[in-house]
Amino acid sequence: MKRKTLLTLGFTLSALALAAPQRYEMRSYMQIDGKVQPAFAWCDAPDRVIGVTQPQKLGPAPQPIQLRQVLKRPAPNTDAFDYVAEYNLGPSDAGAGQVYTAITFPLSGGRYFIRTSNVENVRDPAYRMTRVNEFRTPEGTFPCRYQPQAAFMGATSRETVIVWDNGKTATYATRNFDGTPGVYVTGGRKINVAGTGVIYDFPGGNGSTYRVITGSAPGTSAMLNTTTREALKGLTQSFLAYSISLPVKEQP
Repeated sequence: MKRKTLLTLGFTLSALALAAPQRYEMRSYMQIDGKVQPAFAWCDAPDRVIGVTQPQKLGPAPQPIQLRQVLKRPAPNTDAFDYVAEYNLGPSDAGAGQVYTAITFPLSGGRYFIRTSNVENVRDPAYRMTRVNEFRTPEGTFPCRYQPQAAFMGATSRETVIVWDNGKTATYATRNFDGTPGVYVTGGRKINVAGTGVIYDFPGGNGSTYRVITGSAPGTSAMLNTTTREALKGLTQSFLAYSISLPVKEQP
């Protein structure tokens, strides 16, 4: 009887392990002065891309970081707005489903912050991406685009790129900054390259292809390569900021 009970318990635990939902790890990066750095958070806002670097540590005392803002559609006949400033990040204050992380100039006042979700985040297997709700800076308050089930999301100087990956096939979409229609392509594939990162390949119509390349080496930028029949040499862009969500290798 005892042996039967142990066998039953073993089968039950095995079934629970098999039924455990897949968890994910999200990593974010941004580019400043040509160098790619880990990002604490970034925002695909309606008119700009904003991001802050990851501090060496985050605790009760504010930590020095860099904040970068790039306008998506700068005014005609003006220099492109690309603004980098030194800020302090922290502390964070959580409550009512939200986390407010302060961002301040070292020698000035003003209540500025990054608001993230305390509910929609990768601690819950229901979400592949942690939600960044908004950035509030001296320039204004900026809501952020959110794709809870995206495997990749990044912004170049021309477009936002979103990749969904269900483990069997991948889907690619863009949101163009100039207001033109974006691209939506299904039937893509993910390629894991040892020591290099992850590549997503998408065959478009009329001989076009789209490739999202993420690097795993420190300081390696993610790249977007687009090839069309009209431009066989293709166009390669680096991402101003991006996040990638991959399955956790070991389940808890």
